[in-house]
Amino acid sequence: MLIPNYYTILNQQIEGHSALFRVALNSDCKVYEGHFPGSPVSPGVCNIQLILECAGMVLGTSLRLLAVSKCKLTTLVTPHDHPEVEVRVELSEKNDTIYALNAAIGKGEDIYLQLKAEVEKE
Repeated sequence: MLIPNYYTILNQQIEGHSALFRVALNSDCKVYEGHFPGSPVSPGVCNIQLILECAGMVLGTSLRLLAVSKCKLTTLVTPHDHPEVEVRVELSEKNDTIYALNAAIGKGEDIYLQLKAEVEKE
């Protein structure tokens, strides 16, 4: 985990190259001390890292972000308003080491962050 104590995976359902993770955002994580004191907001870059780490669990290896074709943040995610979120991951193999990643963070039908990217096995 790149960001210690940022999240806890509560449940995961992995089928092939697709997965759904139920994740708790830990409000006591140090990242919230600076983003923002008294009114914590989950940084977009931290949520992208969360997606990357979940995608790595699907493939059983660490992944490196190569390119982002779409990153849409539609809702301000906070550990108080959104203590639990769902991370949906779909990977499509492009070659032996590179995958197309389509992922989202949200809850039920609500999408808070949508990401389309290219990742590489490390």
